[in-house]
Amino acid sequence: MEVKFIPIDQIVEDPDQPRRGYDEESLAGLAESIRRYGIINPITVRLLPDGATYQIVTGERRWRAAQIAGLTEIPCIVKQLDLDAVTTEQLIENLQREDLAPIDKARALKNLKESRKLTHRELAQLLGLSERTIGIWLGLLELPEEVGEQVISASGRPPAGSITESHARSLLELDDPELQTRLAEKIRDEELTSGETAALVRTLREEPDRADEILEQPAEEVLAAAEVRGPALEVRRFRRYLEGLDVHALHPSHLPSLEEELELLLEVIAEQLQSVRSEVG
Repeated sequence: MEVKFIPIDQIVEDPDQPRRGYDEESLAGLAESIRRYGIINPITVRLLPDGATYQIVTGERRWRAAQIAGLTEIPCIVKQLDLDAVTTEQLIENLQREDLAPIDKARALKNLKESRKLTHRELAQLLGLSERTIGIWLGLLELPEEVGEQVISASGRPPAGSITESHARSLLELDDPELQTRLAEKIRDEELTSGETAALVRTLREEPDRADEILEQPAEEVLAAAEVRGPALEVRRFRRYLEGLDVHALHPSHLPSLEEELELLLEVIAEQLQSVRSEVG
């Protein structure tokens, strides 16, 4: 395609493009590179209806850095694109950048999906992604806004206390926005791994009545106690019920039947305990 040098003041950004923020330090580094070597890859623009102004399709970061570097014109490839095509091209380029915030990806995917009336499968095919990936990113929009904004892309080892996309997948398994917000705070404060977060979510789902207790305890203590799984968890719940049962507060008419059931329970416990020990041994 033909490369055209366009005055930088005739180029404007697209207010609807997926990226919402730029790292100033990174921009300064790119600007220094541009001062030394120029812009190696032209940006892509489209001519607006006024016939004199060009809107950026892809390459806004290079355009911003070029202004910092003091350039008066930059190399561009001019494309005639409709708004849907612009959105798609911007999204494809930004999805390939690890520093684009996951929530920005999610918003862009939602806009593209709704503007083209696409299904998850059609959107995945259009962008060359899996339906699962599309679902995960769109799921971020179901989190409380303040939590979704904190989710980062994890390239390499993320900083301790970060909320990554893996953490977010676990948070989405909770239906209560308040629990999601409180657990997100716990992830940051206690620097929980994605595995620890998934285990806490399982515990919260299995024992919703203990949510406050689980979230207020150090995660290490909760997870140490949460190693009980399957039928053992049901037995533990019943044990806690018995421990909290105030026999003195019961009506006298309830006591004979309770005594009978507890005696039967002791027999069942003895039989099941023997069976378990024979299997383990």
